[in-house]
Amino acid sequence: MYIAHFGLNAEPFSITPDPHYFYLSKCHREALTHLLYSVNEGPGFVLLTGEVGTGKTILCRSLIEQLPDTVDVAFLQNPRLAAIELLAALFDELRISYDPQRYTLKDFTDALTSYLLTAHYVGRRTILIIDEAQNLTTEVLEQVRLLTNLETSNHKLLQIILVAQPALNNLLNKNNLRQLSQRITTRNRLTPLSAKETTAYINHRLSISGASSPLFTDAAMRLIYRYSAGIPRMINNICNRALSDGYAAHKKSINTKIIDKAVQEVRGENPTNQRRLVIIGIIFLLIVALLWWGIPKTPNQPLTPPESNLPPTVPTLPKPVPTDVKKVEKIAPPPNLIQQLQTTTTENAFATLFSLWGLDYSNLTGENVSQRAATQKLASLIRTGTWDDLRRFNRPAVIELVTDKGARYHVVVTHLQDEIATLAISGKSFELPLSEINKYWLGQFLLLWQPPMLPIRTLRVGTSNKSVIWIRKHLDIIEGGNSQNFSTNFNYMLKERIIAFQHRYALNPDGVVGEQTMLILQTFSDKGPLLSSP
Repeated sequence: MYIAHFGLNAEPFSITPDPHYFYLSKCHREALTHLLYSVNEGPGFVLLTGEVGTGKTILCRSLIEQLPDTVDVAFLQNPRLAAIELLAALFDELRISYDPQRYTLKDFTDALTSYLLTAHYVGRRTILIIDEAQNLTTEVLEQVRLLTNLETSNHKLLQIILVAQPALNNLLNKNNLRQLSQRITTRNRLTPLSAKETTAYINHRLSISGASSPLFTDAAMRLIYRYSAGIPRMINNICNRALSDGYAAHKKSINTKIIDKAVQEVRGENPTNQRRLVIIGIIFLLIVALLWWGIPKTPNQPLTPPESNLPPTVPTLPKPVPTDVKKVEKIAPPPNLIQQLQTTTTENAFATLFSLWGLDYSNLTGENVSQRAATQKLASLIRTGTWDDLRRFNRPAVIELVTDKGARYHVVVTHLQDEIATLAISGKSFELPLSEINKYWLGQFLLLWQPPMLPIRTLRVGTSNKSVIWIRKHLDIIEGGNSQNFSTNFNYMLKERIIAFQHRYALNPDGVVGEQTMLILQTFSDKGPLLSSP
Protein backbone atom coordinates (compact mmCIF):
# COMPACT_ATOMS: atom_id res chain seq x y z
CA MET A 1 0.00 0.00 0.00
CA TYR A 2 2.90 2.38 0.61
CA ILE A 3 4.52 1.88 -2.82
CA ALA A 4 2.75 4.76 -4.58
CA HIS A 5 2.96 7.00 -1.49
CA PHE A 6 6.77 6.92 -1.52
CA GLY A 7 7.09 7.02 -5.32
CA LEU A 8 8.31 3.42 -5.66
CA ASN A 9 7.59 0.88 -8.38
CA ALA A 10 7.95 -2.24 -6.23
CA GLU A 11 8.15 -3.35 -2.60
CA PRO A 12 11.83 -2.88 -1.64
CA PHE A 13 11.99 -4.95 1.54
CA SER A 14 10.19 -8.17 0.74
CA ILE A 15 11.75 -11.15 2.54
CA THR A 16 11.42 -13.22 -0.65
CA PRO A 17 14.99 -14.01 -1.81
CA ASP A 18 14.88 -12.10 -5.11
CA PRO A 19 18.39 -12.03 -6.70
CA HIS A 20 17.48 -8.74 -8.39
CA TYR A 21 17.72 -7.06 -4.96
CA PHE A 22 20.88 -8.90 -3.93
CA TYR A 23 23.33 -6.54 -2.22
CA LEU A 24 26.98 -7.54 -2.45
CA SER A 25 28.66 -6.66 0.81
CA LYS A 26 32.36 -7.46 1.04
CA CYS A 27 31.57 -10.77 2.75
CA HIS A 28 28.84 -11.74 0.24
CA ARG A 29 31.04 -10.77 -2.70
CA GLU A 30 33.88 -12.98 -1.46
CA ALA A 31 31.52 -15.90 -0.83
CA LEU A 32 29.95 -15.60 -4.29
CA THR A 33 33.37 -15.41 -5.93
CA HIS A 34 34.50 -18.55 -4.08
CA LEU A 35 31.32 -20.41 -5.01
CA LEU A 36 31.66 -19.49 -8.68
CA TYR A 37 35.29 -20.61 -8.64
CA SER A 38 34.40 -23.87 -6.91
CA VAL A 39 31.62 -24.59 -9.38
CA ASN A 40 33.85 -23.89 -12.37
CA GLU A 41 36.73 -25.96 -10.98
CA GLY A 42 34.41 -28.72 -9.73
CA PRO A 43 36.33 -29.88 -6.62
CA GLY A 44 33.36 -31.87 -5.28
CA PHE A 45 32.22 -30.40 -1.95
CA VAL A 46 31.54 -26.84 -0.78
CA LEU A 47 30.14 -25.57 2.54
CA LEU A 48 28.41 -22.19 3.00
CA THR A 49 27.33 -21.26 6.53
CA GLY A 50 25.75 -18.21 8.13
CA GLU A 51 23.36 -17.24 10.88
CA VAL A 52 19.62 -17.10 10.23
CA GLY A 53 18.74 -14.25 7.86
CA THR A 54 22.25 -13.40 6.64
CA GLY A 55 21.36 -14.03 2.97
CA LYS A 56 22.44 -17.61 2.26
CA THR A 57 19.43 -18.49 0.10
CA ILE A 58 19.48 -15.32 -1.99
CA LEU A 59 23.23 -15.82 -2.52
CA CYS A 60 22.51 -19.31 -3.88
CA ARG A 61 19.80 -17.97 -6.20
CA SER A 62 22.20 -15.32 -7.44
CA LEU A 63 24.78 -18.04 -8.05
CA ILE A 64 22.27 -20.10 -10.05
CA GLU A 65 21.40 -17.11 -12.25
CA GLN A 66 25.06 -16.67 -13.16
CA LEU A 67 25.74 -20.26 -14.16
CA PRO A 68 26.00 -21.04 -17.89
CA ASP A 69 23.28 -22.98 -19.69
CA THR A 70 25.45 -26.10 -19.70
CA VAL A 71 25.01 -26.52 -15.93
CA ASP A 72 22.03 -28.39 -14.45
CA VAL A 73 21.13 -27.42 -10.87
CA ALA A 74 19.10 -29.33 -8.29
CA PHE A 75 18.18 -26.95 -5.46
CA LEU A 76 16.72 -28.79 -2.45
CA GLN A 77 15.20 -26.53 0.20
CA ASN A 78 13.55 -29.15 2.42
CA PRO A 79 16.28 -31.42 3.79
CA ARG A 80 14.08 -33.13 6.42
CA LEU A 81 14.11 -36.29 4.34
CA ALA A 82 15.25 -39.87 4.62
CA ALA A 83 18.15 -40.95 2.41
CA ILE A 84 15.92 -42.50 -0.27
CA GLU A 85 13.59 -39.47 -0.18
CA LEU A 86 16.56 -37.17 -0.73
CA LEU A 87 17.51 -39.12 -3.87
CA ALA A 88 13.89 -39.01 -5.08
CA ALA A 89 13.86 -35.22 -4.60
CA LEU A 90 17.15 -34.99 -6.52
CA PHE A 91 15.63 -37.00 -9.38
CA ASP A 92 12.57 -34.73 -9.41
CA GLU A 93 14.77 -31.64 -9.70
CA LEU A 94 16.82 -33.13 -12.53
CA ARG A 95 13.68 -34.55 -14.22
CA ILE A 96 14.99 -38.13 -14.11
CA SER A 97 12.21 -40.70 -14.28
CA TYR A 98 11.99 -43.43 -11.61
CA ASP A 99 9.54 -45.87 -10.06
CA PRO A 100 8.76 -44.61 -6.53
CA GLN A 101 7.27 -47.95 -5.53
CA ARG A 102 10.08 -50.21 -6.63
CA TYR A 103 13.31 -48.19 -6.57
CA THR A 104 15.81 -49.05 -3.84
CA LEU A 105 18.87 -47.02 -2.85
CA LYS A 106 20.91 -49.10 -5.28
CA ASP A 107 18.45 -48.45 -8.10
CA PHE A 108 18.62 -44.69 -7.47
CA THR A 109 22.42 -44.77 -7.33
CA ASP A 110 22.77 -46.80 -10.53
CA ALA A 111 20.34 -44.57 -12.44
CA LEU A 112 22.04 -41.40 -11.16
CA THR A 113 25.47 -42.70 -12.16
CA SER A 114 24.23 -43.44 -15.66
CA TYR A 115 22.62 -39.99 -15.95
CA LEU A 116 25.74 -38.14 -14.71
CA LEU A 117 28.07 -40.07 -17.02
CA THR A 118 25.88 -39.22 -20.01
CA ALA A 119 25.71 -35.58 -18.95
CA HIS A 120 29.51 -35.48 -18.60
CA TYR A 121 30.09 -36.95 -22.06
CA VAL A 122 27.84 -34.36 -23.73
CA GLY A 123 29.56 -31.49 -21.90
CA ARG A 124 27.04 -30.81 -19.15
CA ARG A 125 27.76 -30.45 -15.44
CA THR A 126 25.44 -31.13 -12.51
CA ILE A 127 25.26 -29.30 -9.18
CA LEU A 128 23.31 -30.29 -6.07
CA ILE A 129 22.59 -27.44 -3.61
CA ILE A 130 21.08 -28.45 -0.26
CA ASP A 131 19.68 -25.55 1.75
CA GLU A 132 19.12 -25.73 5.53
CA ALA A 133 21.60 -28.62 5.60
CA GLN A 134 21.93 -28.38 9.40
CA ASN A 135 18.63 -30.35 9.50
CA LEU A 136 20.09 -33.37 7.70
CA THR A 137 20.37 -36.52 9.78
CA THR A 138 23.64 -38.40 10.13
CA GLU A 139 22.30 -41.14 7.86
CA VAL A 140 21.42 -38.67 5.09
CA LEU A 141 24.76 -36.85 5.43
CA GLU A 142 26.50 -40.17 4.92
CA GLN A 143 24.41 -40.75 1.78
CA VAL A 144 25.42 -37.27 0.55
CA ARG A 145 29.06 -38.22 1.10
CA LEU A 146 28.61 -41.36 -0.99
CA LEU A 147 27.31 -39.23 -3.85
CA THR A 148 30.75 -37.65 -4.12
CA ASN A 149 32.12 -41.08 -5.04
CA LEU A 150 30.40 -40.76 -8.42
CA GLU A 151 33.31 -39.84 -10.67
CA THR A 152 35.32 -40.66 -13.74
CA SER A 153 39.04 -41.38 -13.56
CA ASN A 154 39.83 -37.66 -13.36
CA HIS A 155 36.57 -35.75 -12.81
CA LYS A 156 33.82 -35.53 -10.18
CA LEU A 157 30.40 -36.06 -11.75
CA LEU A 158 28.41 -34.22 -9.11
CA GLN A 159 29.25 -30.88 -7.45
CA ILE A 160 27.63 -30.56 -3.99
CA ILE A 161 27.06 -27.33 -2.08
CA LEU A 162 25.80 -27.54 1.51
CA VAL A 163 24.13 -24.37 2.79
CA ALA A 164 23.52 -24.28 6.52
CA GLN A 165 23.51 -22.50 9.83
CA PRO A 166 26.76 -22.74 11.87
CA ALA A 167 25.28 -25.68 13.82
CA LEU A 168 26.26 -27.95 10.92
CA ASN A 169 29.94 -27.41 11.78
CA ASN A 170 29.34 -28.99 15.20
CA LEU A 171 27.72 -31.98 13.49
CA LEU A 172 30.59 -32.37 11.02
CA ASN A 173 33.11 -32.35 13.87
CA LYS A 174 31.71 -35.63 15.17
CA ASN A 175 33.95 -38.64 14.68
CA ASN A 176 31.43 -40.60 12.60
CA LEU A 177 31.27 -37.79 10.00
CA ARG A 178 34.98 -37.05 9.70
CA GLN A 179 35.11 -38.61 6.21
CA LEU A 180 32.50 -36.13 5.01
CA SER A 181 34.22 -33.21 6.75
CA GLN A 182 37.54 -34.08 5.11
CA ARG A 183 35.97 -33.95 1.64
CA ILE A 184 34.85 -30.35 2.01
CA THR A 185 37.34 -28.40 -0.07
CA THR A 186 35.90 -24.89 0.35
CA ARG A 187 34.27 -23.34 3.44
CA ASN A 188 32.65 -19.90 3.42
CA ARG A 189 30.78 -18.09 6.18
CA LEU A 190 28.41 -15.14 5.80
CA THR A 191 28.56 -12.53 8.56
CA PRO A 192 26.11 -9.71 9.41
CA LEU A 193 26.46 -6.34 7.70
CA SER A 194 28.41 -3.51 9.30
CA ALA A 195 26.74 -0.20 10.13
CA LYS A 196 28.00 1.32 6.90
CA GLU A 197 26.92 -1.71 4.86
CA THR A 198 23.48 -1.59 6.48
CA THR A 199 22.99 1.96 5.20
CA ALA A 200 24.24 0.94 1.75
CA TYR A 201 21.96 -2.13 1.80
CA ILE A 202 18.87 -0.03 2.57
CA ASN A 203 19.68 2.55 -0.10
CA HIS A 204 20.47 -0.20 -2.62
CA ARG A 205 17.08 -1.87 -2.24
CA LEU A 206 15.28 1.47 -2.32
CA SER A 207 17.12 2.45 -5.49
CA ILE A 208 16.23 -0.85 -7.19
CA SER A 209 12.58 -0.17 -6.30
CA GLY A 210 12.68 3.25 -7.95
CA ALA A 211 13.37 5.62 -5.03
CA SER A 212 14.76 8.91 -6.32
CA SER A 213 15.97 10.11 -2.90
CA PRO A 214 16.71 8.59 0.54
CA LEU A 215 13.54 7.71 2.50
CA PHE A 216 15.25 7.03 5.85
CA THR A 217 17.08 9.67 7.89
CA ASP A 218 20.67 8.93 8.88
CA ALA A 219 19.65 8.57 12.52
CA ALA A 220 16.89 6.14 11.52
CA MET A 221 19.35 3.94 9.61
CA ARG A 222 21.76 3.90 12.55
CA LEU A 223 18.85 2.77 14.74
CA ILE A 224 17.91 0.06 12.24
CA TYR A 225 21.46 -1.27 12.43
CA ARG A 226 21.32 -1.24 16.22
CA TYR A 227 18.04 -3.19 16.34
CA SER A 228 18.84 -5.59 13.48
CA ALA A 229 22.50 -6.22 14.34
CA GLY A 230 23.16 -6.11 10.59
CA ILE A 231 21.02 -9.18 9.77
CA PRO A 232 19.48 -8.53 6.32
CA ARG A 233 16.21 -10.32 7.11
CA MET A 234 15.70 -8.24 10.24
CA ILE A 235 16.57 -5.08 8.30
CA ASN A 236 13.89 -6.00 5.74
CA ASN A 237 11.27 -6.64 8.43
CA ILE A 238 11.95 -3.37 10.24
CA CYS A 239 12.12 -1.26 7.06
CA ASN A 240 8.98 -2.80 5.60
CA ARG A 241 7.03 -2.14 8.80
CA ALA A 242 8.47 1.38 9.08
CA LEU A 243 7.40 2.27 5.53
CA SER A 244 3.89 0.99 6.28
CA ASP A 245 3.75 3.08 9.46
CA GLY A 246 5.15 6.11 7.61
CA TYR A 247 2.46 5.74 4.96
CA ALA A 248 -0.26 5.47 7.63
CA ALA A 249 1.09 8.63 9.30
CA HIS A 250 1.31 10.49 5.93
CA LYS A 251 5.09 10.94 6.33
CA LYS A 252 7.44 11.36 3.38
CA SER A 253 10.55 10.22 5.29
CA ILE A 254 11.19 7.72 8.06
CA ASN A 255 12.63 9.02 11.35
CA THR A 256 13.73 7.34 14.58
CA LYS A 257 10.28 7.60 16.16
CA ILE A 258 8.77 5.55 13.35
CA ILE A 259 11.62 3.01 13.59
CA ASP A 260 11.05 2.55 17.34
CA LYS A 261 7.37 1.85 16.71
CA ALA A 262 8.14 -0.50 13.82
CA VAL A 263 10.62 -2.51 15.91
CA GLN A 264 8.06 -2.94 18.67
CA GLU A 265 5.52 -4.19 16.13
CA VAL A 266 8.00 -6.56 14.46
CA ARG A 267 9.03 -8.01 17.81
CA GLY A 268 5.45 -8.17 19.08
CA GLU A 269 6.28 -5.97 22.06
CA ASN A 270 3.75 -3.88 23.94
CA PRO A 271 5.08 -0.34 24.45
CA THR A 272 2.72 0.21 27.38
CA ASN A 273 4.07 -2.83 29.21
CA GLN A 274 7.62 -1.72 28.49
CA ARG A 275 7.02 1.74 29.95
CA ARG A 276 5.35 0.14 32.98
CA LEU A 277 8.42 -2.05 33.57
CA VAL A 278 10.70 0.98 33.27
CA ILE A 279 8.63 2.94 35.81
CA ILE A 280 8.61 -0.02 38.24
CA GLY A 281 12.38 -0.31 37.87
CA ILE A 282 12.89 3.38 38.64
CA ILE A 283 10.64 3.17 41.72
CA PHE A 284 12.55 0.12 42.93
CA LEU A 285 15.89 1.94 42.59
CA LEU A 286 14.51 4.94 44.49
CA ILE A 287 13.35 2.73 47.35
CA VAL A 288 16.78 1.04 47.54
CA ALA A 289 18.48 4.44 47.57
CA LEU A 290 16.23 5.76 50.37
CA LEU A 291 16.80 2.65 52.48
CA TRP A 292 20.56 2.93 52.01
CA TRP A 293 20.64 6.57 53.07
CA GLY A 294 18.48 5.77 56.10
CA ILE A 295 20.93 3.20 57.50
CA PRO A 296 22.61 4.72 60.66
CA LYS A 297 26.38 5.12 60.33
CA THR A 298 28.60 3.35 62.87
CA PRO A 299 30.08 5.99 65.29
CA ASN A 300 33.82 6.45 65.80
CA GLN A 301 34.61 4.63 62.59
CA PRO A 302 38.37 4.99 62.00
CA LEU A 303 39.39 6.99 58.94
CA THR A 304 42.71 5.21 58.67
CA PRO A 305 43.70 1.55 58.98
CA PRO A 306 43.89 0.41 62.66
CA GLU A 307 47.61 -0.27 62.50
CA SER A 308 48.33 3.33 61.44
CA ASN A 309 49.00 5.98 64.12
CA LEU A 310 49.13 8.79 61.61
CA PRO A 311 46.44 11.45 61.83
CA PRO A 312 43.86 11.35 59.07
CA THR A 313 44.89 13.33 56.04
CA VAL A 314 42.85 14.98 53.37
CA PRO A 315 43.58 13.28 50.06
CA THR A 316 45.19 15.57 47.52
CA LEU A 317 44.21 15.56 43.86
CA PRO A 318 46.99 14.79 41.37
CA LYS A 319 48.34 17.76 39.51
CA PRO A 320 46.94 18.05 35.99
CA VAL A 321 49.26 16.65 33.37
CA PRO A 322 50.09 19.25 30.69
CA THR A 323 48.38 18.46 27.39
CA ASP A 324 50.68 17.23 24.65
CA VAL A 325 50.21 19.94 22.03
CA LYS A 326 51.61 17.80 19.23
CA LYS A 327 49.08 15.00 19.90
CA VAL A 328 46.21 17.47 19.90
CA GLU A 329 47.37 18.87 16.58
CA LYS A 330 47.44 15.38 15.06
CA ILE A 331 43.85 14.55 15.93
CA ALA A 332 42.40 18.04 15.47
CA PRO A 333 40.43 18.65 12.26
CA PRO A 334 42.41 20.33 9.49
CA PRO A 335 41.67 24.02 10.16
CA ASN A 336 41.76 25.04 6.49
CA LEU A 337 39.16 22.43 5.48
CA ILE A 338 36.78 23.26 8.33
CA GLN A 339 37.10 26.97 7.69
CA GLN A 340 36.33 26.49 4.02
CA LEU A 341 33.36 24.22 4.75
CA GLN A 342 31.78 26.99 6.77
CA THR A 343 31.72 29.20 3.68
CA THR A 344 29.60 26.85 1.54
CA THR A 345 26.03 25.54 1.41
CA THR A 346 24.33 22.46 0.03
CA GLU A 347 22.82 24.61 -2.72
CA ASN A 348 26.32 25.73 -3.73
CA ALA A 349 27.50 22.11 -3.94
CA PHE A 350 24.68 21.04 -6.27
CA ALA A 351 25.14 24.19 -8.36
CA THR A 352 28.82 23.22 -8.80
CA LEU A 353 27.97 19.62 -9.71
CA PHE A 354 25.43 20.70 -12.35
CA SER A 355 27.85 23.30 -13.74
CA LEU A 356 30.32 20.50 -14.48
CA TRP A 357 27.65 19.17 -16.84
CA GLY A 358 27.23 22.63 -18.37
CA LEU A 359 23.92 23.28 -16.59
CA ASP A 360 22.59 26.12 -14.42
CA TYR A 361 21.08 24.44 -11.36
CA SER A 362 19.15 27.53 -10.25
CA ASN A 363 17.29 27.82 -13.56
CA LEU A 364 16.08 24.21 -13.63
CA THR A 365 12.61 23.30 -12.41
CA GLY A 366 11.86 20.60 -9.87
CA GLU A 367 11.44 20.06 -6.14
CA ASN A 368 14.66 18.08 -5.74
CA VAL A 369 17.93 17.21 -7.44
CA SER A 370 16.51 14.16 -9.23
CA GLN A 371 13.66 16.10 -10.77
CA ARG A 372 15.91 18.92 -11.94
CA ALA A 373 18.37 16.42 -13.44
CA ALA A 374 15.55 14.58 -15.24
CA THR A 375 14.61 17.76 -17.13
CA GLN A 376 18.02 17.44 -18.84
CA LYS A 377 17.70 13.66 -19.37
CA LEU A 378 20.14 13.02 -16.52
CA ALA A 379 19.73 10.63 -13.60
CA SER A 380 21.03 10.96 -10.06
CA LEU A 381 22.58 8.06 -8.20
CA ILE A 382 22.59 8.15 -4.38
CA ARG A 383 24.79 5.61 -2.61
CA THR A 384 26.73 4.88 0.54
CA GLY A 385 30.05 3.47 -0.57
CA THR A 386 33.80 3.89 -0.75
CA TRP A 387 36.41 5.67 -2.83
CA ASP A 388 36.66 2.50 -4.92
CA ASP A 389 32.96 2.87 -5.79
CA LEU A 390 33.55 6.46 -6.91
CA ARG A 391 36.51 5.32 -8.99
CA ARG A 392 34.37 2.69 -10.73
CA PHE A 393 31.51 5.11 -11.38
CA ASN A 394 34.08 7.74 -12.43
CA ARG A 395 31.76 10.75 -12.19
CA PRO A 396 32.10 13.93 -10.08
CA ALA A 397 29.99 13.58 -6.94
CA VAL A 398 28.60 15.57 -4.05
CA ILE A 399 29.77 14.02 -0.78
CA GLU A 400 28.56 14.75 2.72
CA LEU A 401 31.14 15.61 5.42
CA VAL A 402 30.15 15.45 9.09
CA THR A 403 32.29 17.16 11.75
CA ASP A 404 32.78 15.89 15.30
CA LYS A 405 30.14 18.37 16.45
CA GLY A 406 27.57 16.94 14.04
CA ALA A 407 27.65 19.81 11.51
CA ARG A 408 26.98 18.58 7.96
CA TYR A 409 28.51 20.08 4.82
CA HIS A 410 28.32 19.15 1.16
CA VAL A 411 31.22 19.50 -1.27
CA VAL A 412 32.01 18.21 -4.75
CA VAL A 413 34.73 15.70 -5.60
CA THR A 414 35.89 16.86 -9.03
CA HIS A 415 39.04 14.76 -9.46
CA LEU A 416 40.43 11.58 -7.94
CA GLN A 417 44.01 10.48 -8.43
CA ASP A 418 45.59 7.74 -6.32
CA GLU A 419 45.21 8.87 -2.69
CA ILE A 420 44.44 12.52 -3.47
CA ALA A 421 40.99 13.99 -4.10
CA THR A 422 40.21 17.45 -5.44
CA LEU A 423 37.29 19.12 -3.64
CA ALA A 424 35.35 22.09 -5.02
CA ILE A 425 34.22 24.36 -2.17
CA SER A 426 32.62 27.75 -2.80
CA GLY A 427 34.24 28.10 -6.21
CA LYS A 428 37.71 27.08 -5.00
CA SER A 429 39.59 23.81 -5.49
CA PHE A 430 41.50 22.00 -2.75
CA GLU A 431 43.64 18.88 -3.05
CA LEU A 432 43.44 16.73 0.08
CA PRO A 433 44.63 13.25 1.06
CA LEU A 434 41.81 10.72 1.25
CA SER A 435 42.86 9.97 4.83
CA GLU A 436 41.98 13.54 5.84
CA ILE A 437 38.60 13.47 4.10
CA ASN A 438 37.80 10.08 5.64
CA LYS A 439 37.75 11.73 9.08
CA TYR A 440 34.46 13.40 8.09
CA TRP A 441 33.10 11.27 5.22
CA LEU A 442 30.73 8.41 6.14
CA GLY A 443 30.46 7.21 2.55
CA GLN A 444 27.35 9.00 1.26
CA PHE A 445 27.54 10.49 -2.22
CA LEU A 446 25.34 11.68 -5.08
CA LEU A 447 26.38 11.81 -8.73
CA LEU A 448 24.81 12.56 -12.10
CA TRP A 449 24.93 10.39 -15.21
CA GLN A 450 23.13 10.02 -18.54
CA PRO A 451 21.16 6.77 -18.98
CA PRO A 452 19.92 5.59 -22.38
CA MET A 453 16.37 6.52 -21.40
CA LEU A 454 14.24 7.72 -18.49
CA PRO A 455 12.76 6.20 -16.47
CA ILE A 456 15.62 3.69 -16.14
CA ARG A 457 14.57 0.17 -17.08
CA THR A 458 16.42 -2.97 -16.00
CA LEU A 459 17.52 -4.97 -19.04
CA ARG A 460 17.77 -8.75 -19.11
CA VAL A 461 17.44 -11.67 -21.51
CA GLY A 462 14.20 -11.27 -23.42
CA THR A 463 14.09 -7.47 -23.20
CA SER A 464 13.64 -5.66 -26.50
CA ASN A 465 13.97 -1.86 -26.76
CA LYS A 466 16.35 0.84 -27.96
CA SER A 467 18.38 0.69 -24.74
CA VAL A 468 19.72 -2.70 -25.86
CA ILE A 469 21.31 -1.00 -28.89
CA TRP A 470 22.88 1.51 -26.48
CA ILE A 471 24.34 -1.40 -24.47
CA ARG A 472 25.77 -3.05 -27.58
CA LYS A 473 27.45 0.16 -28.78
CA HIS A 474 29.08 0.84 -25.41
CA LEU A 475 30.36 -2.74 -25.15
CA ASP A 476 31.87 -2.32 -28.61
CA ILE A 477 33.72 0.79 -27.40
CA ILE A 478 35.10 -1.04 -24.37
CA GLU A 479 35.99 -4.24 -26.21
CA GLY A 480 37.61 -2.33 -29.06
CA GLY A 481 35.38 -3.89 -31.67
CA ASN A 482 32.72 -2.76 -34.11
CA SER A 483 30.14 -5.52 -34.38
CA GLN A 484 27.60 -3.37 -36.24
CA ASN A 485 24.93 -5.39 -34.43
CA PHE A 486 22.06 -3.00 -33.88
CA SER A 487 19.51 -5.58 -32.74
CA THR A 488 17.12 -4.44 -30.00
CA ASN A 489 16.85 -8.01 -28.71
CA PHE A 490 18.70 -8.88 -25.47
CA ASN A 491 19.87 -12.44 -26.18
CA TYR A 492 22.10 -14.93 -24.35
CA MET A 493 25.19 -13.92 -26.32
CA LEU A 494 24.77 -10.35 -25.08
CA LYS A 495 24.30 -11.67 -21.55
CA GLU A 496 27.70 -13.40 -21.72
CA ARG A 497 29.31 -10.11 -22.79
CA ILE A 498 27.63 -8.33 -19.89
CA ILE A 499 28.80 -10.94 -17.39
CA ALA A 500 32.40 -10.55 -18.59
CA PHE A 501 32.10 -6.77 -18.23
CA GLN A 502 30.61 -7.07 -14.73
CA HIS A 503 33.41 -9.38 -13.61
CA ARG A 504 35.97 -6.89 -14.87
CA TYR A 505 34.50 -3.99 -12.91
CA ALA A 506 33.65 -5.84 -9.68
CA LEU A 507 29.89 -5.73 -10.26
CA ASN A 508 27.43 -8.49 -9.42
CA PRO A 509 28.02 -10.76 -12.47
CA ASP A 510 24.39 -11.69 -13.08
CA GLY A 511 24.14 -10.69 -16.74
CA VAL A 512 21.38 -8.23 -15.88
CA VAL A 513 21.93 -4.59 -16.84
CA GLY A 514 20.78 -2.42 -13.95
CA GLU A 515 21.57 1.14 -12.99
CA GLN A 516 25.14 0.55 -11.83
CA THR A 517 26.12 -1.51 -14.87
CA MET A 518 24.66 1.14 -17.19
CA LEU A 519 26.46 3.89 -15.30
CA ILE A 520 29.88 2.29 -15.65
CA LEU A 521 29.23 1.51 -19.31
CA GLN A 522 28.30 5.15 -19.86
CA THR A 523 31.58 6.45 -18.44
CA PHE A 524 33.30 5.14 -21.59
CA SER A 525 31.39 7.53 -23.82
CA ASP A 526 32.55 11.08 -24.50
CA LYS A 527 29.61 12.69 -22.70
CA GLY A 528 29.88 14.33 -19.31
CA PRO A 529 32.71 15.04 -16.85
CA LEU A 530 34.89 12.28 -15.38
CA LEU A 531 36.87 11.96 -12.16
CA SER A 532 39.82 10.51 -14.08
CA SER A 533 40.62 9.03 -17.47
CA PRO A 534 38.76 5.70 -17.92
